Amino acid sequence: MMNFQAMDKSLRQSRRAVLVLGGVSAALVASVLFLSAKMYSQSNQVVLVPTVVSDGMVARGAVDKGYVEALALDAVYSMYNSSPKNLSYGRSVLERLSGPAERASILDNYDRIAKDITERKISTVFFPRKIEHNFAEYEVVVEGDLVTYLETTQVTREDRRILVRFKPQAGSVRLAAIGKISAEE
Repeated sequence: MMNFQAMDKSLRQSRRAVLVLGGVSAALVASVLFLSAKMYSQSNQVVLVPTVVSDGMVARGAVDKGYVEALALDAVYSMYNSSPKNLSYGRSVLERLSGPAERASILDNYDRIAKDITERKISTVFFPRKIEHNFAEYEVVVEGDLVTYLETTQVTREDRRILVRFKPQAGSVRLAAIGKISAEE
């Protein structure tokens, strides 16, 4: 048989446990509600960039239209899909794709764009729509939309035509130039 004091002590411990459990449950419900409200009111924007880009060298004779198109898209994505946090990646891709003689001018152009992106704290994303080839001249024109974001808010959306020129080198091709085609061209 239990005495009254032991039963009273057990009852108080049970009540404390129920109160603690209720408090923890209330805190969990409140945190779920706050997180739900935050997710509902917040917009998340993710800028995706290519994850693996080759160095542009292929075996002799393997340079075809598809390969040049893939390299052109890699160059366009690395130049125009940029945010302050991925600038070093885009620069390293262009460095690997470009030819030795043209590398300095391509990287200078990229550094100018990167400085602007860093100073204004913007992100740019390029959405390609159409690709035109002049395989005889190793030129690719990529047409699409260039969208600029300030944090997660879209600021501008403009049509953009980008000319990507390649130069044959030792049985493969290297990036020789990349830039916007003006409206009158």
